[in-house]
Amino acid sequence: MKKLGLADLIHPLAVDTFMARYWQKKPYVCHGSPQRFADIAAIPELSSIDALLEAWRGDADAWAPRDTKNPLINATARQLPAFYESGYTLYLSKVEDHVPALEPIARALERDLGLRQDDVYFEAFISQGTGSTFHFDPNVTINIQLIGSKQWSVAANQHVVNPHVGWSSGAAVNEHMQRYARQPFPTRMPSSCKSFEAKPGTLVYLHPGYWHCTLNHEPSLSLLFTINPPSWTDLLMEEIKERMLKHDAGRELAFGLGSTVGQEEKRQRLQSLIDATGEAVATLSATALLADWGGTFTAAFERNPQVEFEIDGSRNDAMLVMKSGRRRERSILAPDARQVLQWVSARKKPFHGHHAVQALGAVATARIGEILEEFAEIGLILRKNNY
Repeated sequence: MKKLGLADLIHPLAVDTFMARYWQKKPYVCHGSPQRFADIAAIPELSSIDALLEAWRGDADAWAPRDTKNPLINATARQLPAFYESGYTLYLSKVEDHVPALEPIARALERDLGLRQDDVYFEAFISQGTGSTFHFDPNVTINIQLIGSKQWSVAANQHVVNPHVGWSSGAAVNEHMQRYARQPFPTRMPSSCKSFEAKPGTLVYLHPGYWHCTLNHEPSLSLLFTINPPSWTDLLMEEIKERMLKHDAGRELAFGLGSTVGQEEKRQRLQSLIDATGEAVATLSATALLADWGGTFTAAFERNPQVEFEIDGSRNDAMLVMKSGRRRERSILAPDARQVLQWVSARKKPFHGHHAVQALGAVATARIGEILEEFAEIGLILRKNNY
Protein backbone atom coordinates (compact mmCIF):
# COMPACT_ATOMS: atom_id res chain seq x y z
CA MET A 1 0.00 0.00 0.00
CA LYS A 2 1.30 3.45 -0.95
CA LYS A 3 2.49 5.50 2.02
CA LEU A 4 2.06 9.21 2.67
CA GLY A 5 4.24 11.01 0.14
CA LEU A 6 5.14 14.52 -0.98
CA ALA A 7 1.92 15.02 -2.94
CA ASP A 8 -0.15 14.14 0.15
CA LEU A 9 1.88 16.44 2.39
CA ILE A 10 1.56 19.57 0.27
CA HIS A 11 -2.00 19.01 -1.01
CA PRO A 12 -3.86 20.92 -2.44
CA LEU A 13 -0.73 22.40 -4.03
CA ALA A 14 0.57 20.38 -6.98
CA VAL A 15 4.07 18.92 -6.67
CA ASP A 16 5.32 20.73 -9.79
CA THR A 17 4.05 24.03 -8.41
CA PHE A 18 5.63 23.40 -5.03
CA MET A 19 9.01 22.56 -6.56
CA ALA A 20 8.94 25.60 -8.86
CA ARG A 21 7.72 28.20 -6.37
CA TYR A 22 8.76 27.07 -2.90
CA TRP A 23 11.43 24.33 -2.85
CA GLN A 24 14.70 25.90 -1.68
CA LYS A 25 13.15 29.36 -2.26
CA LYS A 26 10.61 30.34 0.39
CA PRO A 27 8.39 28.85 3.12
CA TYR A 28 5.20 26.99 2.36
CA VAL A 29 2.49 27.02 5.04
CA CYS A 30 -0.76 25.09 4.69
CA HIS A 31 -3.52 24.71 7.30
CA GLY A 32 -5.97 21.84 7.57
CA SER A 33 -7.07 18.87 9.63
CA PRO A 34 -4.35 16.47 10.87
CA GLN A 35 -6.53 13.68 9.48
CA ARG A 36 -5.34 14.64 5.99
CA PHE A 37 -2.04 13.03 7.03
CA ALA A 38 -3.85 9.75 7.61
CA ASP A 39 -0.77 7.52 7.89
CA ILE A 40 0.60 9.72 10.69
CA ALA A 41 -2.71 10.42 12.42
CA ALA A 42 -3.33 6.66 12.75
CA ILE A 43 -0.09 5.98 14.68
CA PRO A 44 -0.97 5.28 18.37
CA GLU A 45 2.37 6.58 19.70
CA LEU A 46 1.61 10.00 18.18
CA SER A 47 -1.96 10.26 19.51
CA SER A 48 -0.83 12.19 22.60
CA ILE A 49 2.25 13.59 24.30
CA ASP A 50 2.01 10.94 27.01
CA ALA A 51 1.84 8.18 24.38
CA LEU A 52 5.01 9.37 22.66
CA LEU A 53 6.93 9.76 25.94
CA GLU A 54 5.76 6.28 26.96
CA ALA A 55 7.13 4.85 23.70
CA TRP A 56 10.45 6.67 24.01
CA ARG A 57 13.32 4.47 25.17
CA GLY A 58 16.39 6.65 24.59
CA ASP A 59 17.89 9.94 25.69
CA ALA A 60 16.71 13.31 24.39
CA ASP A 61 17.65 16.97 24.77
CA ALA A 62 15.70 19.21 27.13
CA TRP A 63 15.85 22.95 26.37
CA ALA A 64 15.30 25.33 29.26
CA PRO A 65 12.59 28.03 29.02
CA ARG A 66 13.75 31.21 27.31
CA ASP A 67 13.66 33.36 30.45
CA THR A 68 16.18 31.17 32.27
CA LYS A 69 19.89 30.67 31.77
CA ASN A 70 19.77 26.96 32.48
CA PRO A 71 21.92 24.87 30.13
CA LEU A 72 20.71 22.30 27.63
CA ILE A 73 20.34 18.93 29.34
CA ASN A 74 20.62 15.49 27.80
CA ALA A 75 17.93 13.61 29.72
CA THR A 76 17.05 9.95 29.99
CA ALA A 77 13.65 8.63 28.93
CA ARG A 78 12.62 8.37 32.58
CA GLN A 79 13.51 12.03 33.22
CA LEU A 80 11.72 13.49 30.18
CA PRO A 81 8.19 13.75 31.67
CA ALA A 82 9.51 15.74 34.65
CA PHE A 83 11.41 18.16 32.41
CA TYR A 84 8.30 18.59 30.27
CA GLU A 85 6.20 19.41 33.33
CA SER A 86 8.86 21.92 34.41
CA GLY A 87 8.45 23.91 31.20
CA TYR A 88 11.36 22.52 29.19
CA THR A 89 11.09 21.88 25.46
CA LEU A 90 11.92 18.28 24.60
CA TYR A 91 13.78 17.62 21.36
CA LEU A 92 13.49 14.00 20.17
CA SER A 93 15.65 12.87 17.26
CA LYS A 94 15.32 9.81 15.01
CA VAL A 95 11.75 9.29 16.19
CA GLU A 96 11.31 6.39 13.77
CA ASP A 97 13.68 4.34 15.93
CA HIS A 98 11.02 4.43 18.67
CA VAL A 99 7.92 4.67 16.46
CA PRO A 100 8.51 2.06 13.73
CA ALA A 101 5.37 3.01 11.80
CA LEU A 102 7.18 6.18 10.70
CA GLU A 103 9.96 4.27 8.93
CA PRO A 104 8.09 3.54 5.66
CA ILE A 105 6.81 7.13 5.58
CA ALA A 106 10.39 8.44 5.62
CA ARG A 107 11.33 6.03 2.84
CA ALA A 108 8.32 7.17 0.76
CA LEU A 109 9.43 10.81 0.89
CA GLU A 110 12.95 9.77 -0.12
CA ARG A 111 11.50 8.05 -3.19
CA ASP A 112 9.49 11.14 -4.10
CA LEU A 113 12.50 13.44 -3.75
CA GLY A 114 15.00 11.11 -5.44
CA LEU A 115 17.06 10.74 -2.26
CA ARG A 116 19.07 7.85 -0.92
CA GLN A 117 18.00 5.80 2.09
CA ASP A 118 18.35 7.52 5.48
CA ASP A 119 18.48 11.00 3.95
CA VAL A 120 15.10 11.60 5.63
CA TYR A 121 14.43 11.07 9.33
CA PHE A 122 11.97 12.32 11.94
CA GLU A 123 12.33 14.72 14.85
CA ALA A 124 9.71 15.82 17.38
CA PHE A 125 9.29 18.82 19.66
CA ILE A 126 7.25 18.64 22.85
CA SER A 127 6.58 21.67 25.05
CA GLN A 128 3.88 23.41 27.06
CA GLY A 129 4.70 27.06 27.39
CA THR A 130 7.93 27.85 25.62
CA GLY A 131 9.36 27.29 22.15
CA SER A 132 12.49 27.69 20.08
CA THR A 133 14.68 30.77 20.10
CA PHE A 134 15.59 32.80 17.00
CA HIS A 135 17.70 30.48 14.78
CA PHE A 136 18.22 28.76 11.42
CA ASP A 137 18.81 25.12 10.50
CA PRO A 138 21.21 23.59 7.95
CA ASN A 139 18.63 21.17 6.54
CA VAL A 140 15.20 21.10 4.96
CA THR A 141 12.33 20.63 7.42
CA ILE A 142 8.65 19.86 6.96
CA ASN A 143 6.94 20.51 10.29
CA ILE A 144 3.49 19.09 11.06
CA GLN A 145 1.67 20.41 14.13
CA LEU A 146 -0.09 17.42 15.72
CA ILE A 147 -1.27 18.71 19.11
CA GLY A 148 -1.81 22.23 20.41
CA SER A 149 -1.06 25.53 18.71
CA LYS A 150 2.23 27.35 18.17
CA GLN A 151 3.13 30.87 17.10
CA TRP A 152 5.72 31.09 14.33
CA SER A 153 7.82 33.97 13.03
CA VAL A 154 9.86 33.44 9.85
CA ALA A 155 12.14 35.64 7.74
CA ALA A 156 14.50 35.38 4.79
CA ASN A 157 18.18 35.18 5.71
CA GLN A 158 20.32 37.85 4.06
CA HIS A 159 23.48 36.81 5.95
CA VAL A 160 24.14 33.25 4.79
CA VAL A 161 23.23 30.92 1.91
CA ASN A 162 23.28 27.13 2.25
CA PRO A 163 24.74 27.01 5.80
CA HIS A 164 26.62 23.82 6.55
CA VAL A 165 25.64 24.00 10.25
CA GLY A 166 22.83 25.66 12.17
CA TRP A 167 23.00 28.68 14.46
CA SER A 168 20.82 30.10 17.24
CA SER A 169 20.78 33.52 18.88
CA GLY A 170 23.51 33.97 21.47
CA ALA A 171 25.63 31.06 20.23
CA ALA A 172 29.15 31.37 18.84
CA VAL A 173 29.36 31.33 15.04
CA ASN A 174 31.06 28.26 13.63
CA GLU A 175 34.64 29.08 12.53
CA HIS A 176 34.05 27.81 9.00
CA MET A 177 30.78 29.72 8.71
CA GLN A 178 32.60 32.91 9.69
CA ARG A 179 34.50 32.67 6.39
CA TYR A 180 31.42 32.71 4.16
CA ALA A 181 28.64 34.41 6.17
CA ARG A 182 28.03 38.13 6.43
CA GLN A 183 28.76 39.23 9.97
CA PRO A 184 27.49 40.04 12.50
CA PHE A 185 24.31 37.97 12.65
CA PRO A 186 21.22 39.81 13.90
CA THR A 187 20.20 39.42 17.53
CA ARG A 188 16.47 39.37 16.86
CA MET A 189 14.03 38.51 14.10
CA PRO A 190 14.25 40.94 11.14
CA SER A 191 11.50 43.55 10.99
CA SER A 192 10.39 42.00 7.69
CA CYS A 193 9.45 38.73 9.40
CA LYS A 194 6.03 37.18 8.94
CA SER A 195 4.07 35.60 11.79
CA PHE A 196 1.31 33.01 11.83
CA GLU A 197 -0.30 30.45 14.12
CA ALA A 198 0.14 26.73 13.52
CA LYS A 199 -2.82 24.66 14.69
CA PRO A 200 -3.27 20.89 14.63
CA GLY A 201 -2.84 19.91 10.98
CA THR A 202 -0.74 22.92 9.94
CA LEU A 203 2.27 22.10 7.74
CA VAL A 204 5.32 24.37 7.60
CA TYR A 205 8.08 23.84 5.01
CA LEU A 206 11.41 25.69 5.46
CA HIS A 207 14.62 25.45 3.45
CA PRO A 208 18.13 25.64 4.99
CA GLY A 209 19.10 28.96 6.56
CA TYR A 210 15.63 30.46 6.90
CA TRP A 211 15.26 32.44 10.14
CA HIS A 212 12.50 31.25 12.45
CA CYS A 213 11.41 31.08 16.07
CA THR A 214 8.36 29.62 17.80
CA LEU A 215 6.33 30.20 20.96
CA ASN A 216 3.45 28.26 22.46
CA HIS A 217 1.29 28.70 25.57
CA GLU A 218 -0.25 25.26 25.72
CA PRO A 219 0.84 21.62 25.39
CA SER A 220 2.29 21.17 21.92
CA LEU A 221 3.58 18.26 19.87
CA SER A 222 5.02 18.77 16.41
CA LEU A 223 6.60 16.18 14.12
CA LEU A 224 9.32 17.08 11.61
CA PHE A 225 10.44 15.42 8.44
CA THR A 226 14.13 16.34 8.48
CA ILE A 227 15.61 16.12 4.98
CA ASN A 228 19.39 16.02 5.29
CA PRO A 229 21.41 14.54 2.41
CA PRO A 230 25.17 15.19 2.33
CA SER A 231 26.45 18.36 0.69
CA TRP A 232 28.37 18.28 -2.59
CA THR A 233 31.49 19.28 -0.66
CA ASP A 234 31.04 16.39 1.79
CA LEU A 235 30.77 13.95 -1.08
CA LEU A 236 33.74 15.35 -3.00
CA MET A 237 36.00 15.45 0.06
CA GLU A 238 35.31 11.77 0.69
CA GLU A 239 36.27 10.95 -2.89
CA ILE A 240 39.50 12.97 -2.69
CA LYS A 241 40.38 11.44 0.68
CA GLU A 242 39.84 7.94 -0.68
CA ARG A 243 42.28 8.64 -3.51
CA MET A 244 44.89 10.38 -1.34
CA LEU A 245 44.91 7.54 1.19
CA LYS A 246 46.46 5.40 -1.54
CA HIS A 247 49.65 7.51 -1.27
CA ASP A 248 52.11 6.24 1.34
CA ALA A 249 53.23 9.81 2.02
CA GLY A 250 49.64 10.96 2.44
CA ARG A 251 49.10 8.48 5.28
CA GLU A 252 52.29 9.53 7.06
CA LEU A 253 51.78 11.24 10.42
CA ALA A 254 52.41 14.99 10.20
CA PHE A 255 55.26 15.37 12.71
CA GLY A 256 57.05 18.65 13.25
CA LEU A 257 54.26 21.15 12.61
CA GLY A 258 55.19 23.08 15.73
CA SER A 259 58.84 23.50 14.79
CA THR A 260 60.90 24.97 11.93
CA VAL A 261 63.43 22.15 12.11
CA GLY A 262 63.54 20.38 8.74
CA GLN A 263 61.20 23.00 7.31
CA GLU A 264 62.38 22.63 3.70
CA GLU A 265 61.95 18.86 3.80
CA LYS A 266 58.43 19.27 5.17
CA ARG A 267 57.63 21.91 2.56
CA GLN A 268 58.75 19.65 -0.29
CA ARG A 269 56.81 16.68 1.09
CA LEU A 270 53.66 18.76 1.46
CA GLN A 271 54.02 20.31 -1.99
CA SER A 272 54.30 16.88 -3.55
CA LEU A 273 51.07 15.90 -1.81
CA ILE A 274 49.37 19.09 -2.99
CA ASP A 275 50.44 18.24 -6.53
CA ALA A 276 49.16 14.68 -6.08
CA THR A 277 45.85 16.06 -4.83
CA GLY A 278 45.54 18.17 -7.97
CA GLU A 279 46.23 15.12 -10.11
CA ALA A 280 43.60 13.14 -8.16
CA VAL A 281 41.01 15.89 -8.63
CA ALA A 282 41.79 16.04 -12.35
CA THR A 283 40.82 12.37 -12.69
CA LEU A 284 37.38 12.93 -11.20
CA SER A 285 34.45 12.71 -13.60
CA ALA A 286 31.06 14.21 -12.73
CA THR A 287 29.29 11.55 -14.79
CA ALA A 288 31.18 8.71 -13.10
CA LEU A 289 30.69 10.16 -9.61
CA LEU A 290 26.96 10.62 -10.10
CA ALA A 291 26.73 7.05 -11.32
CA ASP A 292 28.68 5.81 -8.31
CA TRP A 293 26.76 7.86 -5.75
CA GLY A 294 23.41 6.93 -7.24
CA GLY A 295 24.37 3.27 -7.46
CA THR A 296 21.67 0.91 -8.62
CA PHE A 297 19.04 3.63 -8.61
CA THR A 298 20.64 5.72 -11.34
CA ALA A 299 21.99 2.71 -13.24
CA ALA A 300 20.29 1.78 -16.52
CA PHE A 301 19.06 -1.79 -17.13
CA GLU A 302 17.34 -3.76 -19.85
CA ARG A 303 15.97 -7.27 -20.08
CA ASN A 304 18.47 -9.83 -21.33
CA PRO A 305 17.11 -11.01 -24.70
CA GLN A 306 19.24 -14.18 -24.49
CA VAL A 307 17.52 -15.44 -21.33
CA GLU A 308 13.91 -16.56 -21.06
CA PHE A 309 12.25 -16.94 -17.70
CA GLU A 310 8.91 -17.68 -16.12
CA ILE A 311 7.46 -17.59 -12.62
CA ASP A 312 6.08 -20.92 -11.43
CA GLY A 313 3.48 -20.18 -8.75
CA SER A 314 2.02 -23.67 -8.55
CA ARG A 315 3.70 -24.31 -5.21
CA ASN A 316 3.60 -22.37 -1.93
CA ASP A 317 6.92 -20.76 -2.80
CA ALA A 318 7.07 -19.04 -6.17
CA MET A 319 9.87 -20.43 -8.33
CA LEU A 320 11.94 -18.58 -10.90
CA VAL A 321 12.61 -20.78 -13.93
CA MET A 322 15.40 -19.48 -16.17
CA LYS A 323 15.83 -21.00 -19.62
CA SER A 324 18.92 -20.69 -21.80
CA GLY A 325 18.88 -23.14 -24.71
CA ARG A 326 18.06 -26.56 -23.23
CA ARG A 327 19.28 -25.54 -19.81
CA ARG A 328 16.77 -24.77 -17.07
CA GLU A 329 17.58 -23.38 -13.64
CA ARG A 330 15.06 -23.16 -10.84
CA SER A 331 15.33 -21.04 -7.72
CA ILE A 332 12.97 -19.83 -5.01
CA LEU A 333 11.67 -16.33 -5.61
CA ALA A 334 10.95 -14.15 -2.57
CA PRO A 335 7.58 -12.34 -2.66
CA ASP A 336 9.16 -8.89 -3.06
CA ALA A 337 11.53 -10.18 -5.75
CA ARG A 338 8.52 -11.58 -7.57
CA GLN A 339 6.90 -8.13 -7.58
CA VAL A 340 10.06 -6.56 -9.00
CA LEU A 341 10.44 -9.29 -11.63
CA GLN A 342 6.84 -8.92 -12.75
CA TRP A 343 7.41 -5.19 -13.19
CA VAL A 344 10.70 -5.79 -15.06
CA SER A 345 9.11 -8.39 -17.35
CA ALA A 346 6.55 -5.80 -18.48
CA ARG A 347 9.30 -3.35 -19.52
CA LYS A 348 9.79 -3.20 -23.28
CA LYS A 349 12.44 -0.48 -23.07
CA PRO A 350 15.53 0.08 -20.87
CA PHE A 351 14.83 1.58 -17.47
CA HIS A 352 16.69 3.12 -14.54
CA GLY A 353 16.58 1.71 -11.04
CA HIS A 354 14.68 4.68 -9.68
CA HIS A 355 11.84 3.94 -12.10
CA ALA A 356 11.31 0.63 -10.29
CA VAL A 357 11.44 2.46 -6.94
CA GLN A 358 8.75 4.90 -8.05
CA ALA A 359 6.52 2.14 -9.42
CA LEU A 360 6.87 -0.33 -6.54
CA GLY A 361 5.96 1.71 -3.49
CA ALA A 362 5.13 -1.41 -1.45
CA VAL A 363 8.72 -2.71 -1.72
CA ALA A 364 11.45 -1.07 0.38
CA THR A 365 13.81 1.12 -1.65
CA ALA A 366 16.97 -0.60 -0.42
CA ARG A 367 15.44 -3.99 -1.17
CA ILE A 368 14.65 -2.99 -4.76
CA GLY A 369 18.31 -2.08 -5.22
CA GLU A 370 19.40 -5.46 -3.87
CA ILE A 371 16.96 -7.35 -6.09
CA LEU A 372 18.00 -5.52 -9.27
CA GLU A 373 21.65 -6.27 -8.48
CA GLU A 374 20.78 -9.94 -7.96
CA PHE A 375 18.90 -10.07 -11.26
CA ALA A 376 21.89 -8.49 -13.03
CA GLU A 377 24.28 -10.96 -11.42
CA ILE A 378 22.35 -14.01 -12.63
CA GLY A 379 21.84 -12.50 -16.09
CA LEU A 380 18.11 -11.77 -16.04
CA ILE A 381 18.80 -8.11 -16.80
CA LEU A 382 21.79 -6.32 -18.28
CA ARG A 383 23.34 -3.20 -16.83
CA LYS A 384 23.84 -0.51 -19.46
CA ASN A 385 26.05 2.58 -19.38
CA ASN A 386 24.62 5.11 -16.93
CA TYR A 387 22.95 8.30 -18.16
